[in-house]
Parts: sequence; C-alpha cells; structure tokens
Amino acid sequence: MIRARLLRLAALTLLVAGAGCAGDPELEQDTASTDELGSGLVTSGSILFVGNSFTHGNEEPVYSYNKAAITDANGSAMGGVPGIFKQLTVQAGFTFNVTIEAVSSETLSGHYATKASIIGRVWDNVVLQEQSTRPLPTERGGNPTAFFTGTKDLRNLALASNPSARMFLYETWASPASVTAQGYTAGTAGLQAMQSDLRSAYFKARYDLGFTNVARAGDGYLRAIDQGLADPDPSNGITPGTFNLWSASDSRHASKYGSYLSAAVLFAKITGADPRTLTSGTGTAAAALGISSTDASNLHRIAYEITTLPDPAPVPASVPLPATRASFTGSVATGTPPNITGVAQLGSLTTSEGTFTNLVGATANGISGTNTPNSRGSTPASANAAASGLTIGDGANNLGSGNFQFGTAFTAKTRFFIVETALSSGTMGDDTVVTLINASNAQVGSFSLSLLASQFTASAAGNTSNALATINYTGGVASVTGTPAGTVQSKLGAVTFSLADLGVADVASVSTATGIRLVSSTLDPNVVGLYTAP
Repeated sequence: MIRARLLRLAALTLLVAGAGCAGDPELEQDTASTDELGSGLVTSGSILFVGNSFTHGNEEPVYSYNKAAITDANGSAMGGVPGIFKQLTVQAGFTFNVTIEAVSSETLSGHYATKASIIGRVWDNVVLQEQSTRPLPTERGGNPTAFFTGTKDLRNLALASNPSARMFLYETWASPASVTAQGYTAGTAGLQAMQSDLRSAYFKARYDLGFTNVARAGDGYLRAIDQGLADPDPSNGITPGTFNLWSASDSRHASKYGSYLSAAVLFAKITGADPRTLTSGTGTAAAALGISSTDASNLHRIAYEITTLPDPAPVPASVPLPATRASFTGSVATGTPPNITGVAQLGSLTTSEGTFTNLVGATANGISGTNTPNSRGSTPASANAAASGLTIGDGANNLGSGNFQFGTAFTAKTRFFIVETALSSGTMGDDTVVTLINASNAQVGSFSLSLLASQFTASAAGNTSNALATINYTGGVASVTGTPAGTVQSKLGAVTFSLADLGVADVASVSTATGIRLVSSTLDPNVVGLYTAP
C-alpha cells in the first residue's frame, strides 16, 4: 500500500511545508534545482555505507539496531544508521541489500588505506561519511585537502568495479561540543556557521569530484532546531516538548533522534521516496527505537523538506587567464607588438581582470632541460639562471621540470604567471602541469593544474600580431637563434592562474607553499612570477 501511494505521489507537484518556519539563512541562499521526490524511485539494489561512529551510532539503541538484517563487512555486529535505513526501506516495500563498513573515529583516507578490498567490490550504491571535522577549513581544525583526497580515492575505487554505481556523500552535523572545540561561537549562531562550512565542503566535493548527490543530514539538524522541535543547547536541560539530537554523553555524536533523522534523509535521497509516507507504529524503526509517532512524523517531514530544498549552486569554476598585453622597460623598440632588442624587464601584464604592475619574479632551481638556454648577448650559465627573475632577455628551452620559489606565502588573491617564448613560425603555448611546493621543493598537497597550450596568449603560427613582444635571440641553439644567430624571430606569450585554478578551496591548507613546480617537455619559460589581484 505504501509503495502504491509513493507511485501516485510521483505524479504530484510536492511543496515544502514552510508555514511557521523562520528558515535557515544559510539554506535560503541555495539556488540550484534538485530533482523532485517521487520522480524515478530506486527500490532495490546493493548499498554500502562507509563511515565511523556517525554512521554506526555511538550508543544503544542505535548501535546494534537491526544488525541481523544487514551485513557488517567488518564483523562488528553493528546496525546503526544503515540498520535504520534498512528498516525504512522494508516499511516502504523496497528490497535493498545493506552493508556497513564503519570504524570508530576513522577517516575516509583511513578506509581507503585499510578497507579497499571491501569498498572496491561491486556495489549499486555507496555512501561515504567523513570524520566529523576533517571537511572544515584549516583554521577551524579541519583538513580539507585530506577530505578531498579521501573522497576522490574512494569514489574512484568504487567506480572502477561498477562505473554505474551511484555515489553519495553523507553530510554530517554541527554540534554544541564541536562548535566550541573548533573555535566557533557557542549557541545557534555557531551551529549555523559550522554547518555552513560542512555544507560548502560536501557540495564542493560533490560538484568537483562528480558524486551523485549529498544527503544533507546535518542541514536537517538545523531545520529541526529552527522549527523548535529540537533543543539547540542541551547543556541547560531539554526544553519541554523538544528532543535532543545529540548524545547526552558528549553533545557531539547523534542521539537516537539524530540517527533516525539521518537515516530518513538518506532514505529520501537514495530511494527518491517521500519519507512523509513512512509509518511509525508497531513494527517500525521509530517504535523500536522508542521515538514517538509525533516526533517520528516531524522527523519524516524534516527529511522531506531538506531533501527537496534546492542544492547550493556550484561555485563558478576558476579558469586560467591568458595575458593579452604587456609592457617592458630596457632595450625595447616600440611597436605592436614591441620588439625586445636587448635585456629587458617585464613591467606589467594585462588580463581580463585588469593591468598589474606589482610583479614579483621567482628564483629558479632544480630545473632540467634538453637544450642550451637561449639568450641575448652572452649565454646564461645554466637553465636555472635563464628562467629566473623578471629579465626577459633570456629563457630556458624545453623545460623538463623545475621549481620556482617566491619566498612568500600565498593568498586567495595571488595570481601566478608564466611568460614563455615560441618561434614566430609556430603557435604560442605549451601544455604544462603545475603543482605547489614548499621551501624544500617538496610538493604541498595533491593540488595540480594542467595548463593547456590554448590558455596562453593567443598567437597563431606565422603571426605575431597578438604576441606580447617579439625577440631575436643571439645566443643559444641554432634552431632558435638562426644562422647567423639573431636571424630567427621568436614571440612571447603568457598565461596567469590562481590557487583556485589549482583546486585549492582553503588557502590556509597550503600555508607551507612558497613556490610552484612546472613540468613540461616543451615549455620555454622566460619569466615565472606572481602578482596580487584586487
């Protein structure tokens, strides 16, 4: 009967019940649409839940609830949120084979390191829950780099076995204990701020890494508080008529109410069914957990409202910008483009963001190249010398890999640039991979950027009209200088890029980075530097 009702509901336009609700200001900023519940039900299949105590439950009655009906891949006899999810699907008439792989306090990276043989099996659906504070910004004690690495690795692992698997992220919750421990303001304001950071991290991972969607359990907690159903501060007692979403033992883990709400949100997101159709009487998960019919009905409604909210719009992707104009000082003949006749300095770069003169050049080291560096006048002593500072009169041919140190920390407004040379007879730009490095030239994080040749200043083969400058090298290899030397003309172009282009969401997470590494078989860098955008 429930299943028939769900199918009838699929043809209806469902509205979020909002009467009497103040609304969460963070949630009201969401703009992207999400699919309606009831349109495209998923009623069966295998599903793996990966997580820690926020998945298996920290205490009874949740910890061992319905453990006989699901498979514990670790043999720990856990039921938890997956056990509740299983029972909700049974109540709806669905047939899911549910497996839990949960380890207390574990991170997703830890699961990847130790449980790959389980997670790498063939699953129809996979749900990933990260350690509760790891997605937070670094300044709040999180490790977003590790969060993104763990989610990416497990996603790839699961999809390698079943490319059609649906991959979900289980968004966890802010809590009274966590907000104070992580440096947020105590009370509801702190809960909202922490949940905003969690939401941003989970949805960034969803959009950037290609997950199916996010089950917004943590946002459900806030909505229950906002509607006066849950007490936001259990430390001073539970307000009559409300329930406590968190464990009374630590105000951080979920109580039975919090776990039930999480399971209801997961039920709605994964199956597409309307949780408001779930019953709560004898034989139901709610009754077995000691949750009243009134509270269960409200939790079902909260799960529905959260799941039918529009998803946060993805942050517009940042893209590298070509330099369209440059100015030079020194031995330069004016014209369009200007012609460098001797040693010159780069004075400014112009992109679609504006014209920038606060240029800082890198110190190069650890560069390898297959050709002798080209130059004007005397040939530089090494490729390192050729590709450092802001001097335009020289360059390193066919860079293999090299480290460029700036000796300074980066900010969200830092823009890097590469000025490179190409023969006038060819096109401008070379494919290059950029990574972040620290002062010891060791890579920082897993951030990288694959620059395309087309992202440099546009200048077609045999054409110098769009080049930043032209130059005739008088020292170096004959293929670049010509015979006699100085008779073959080259042209300069540039590309600019930011930390966001490298995939850095939280600048504090790369606080040790002081330089960049360039890897390319064809790049001829004359100058590598940075500037600060407004």
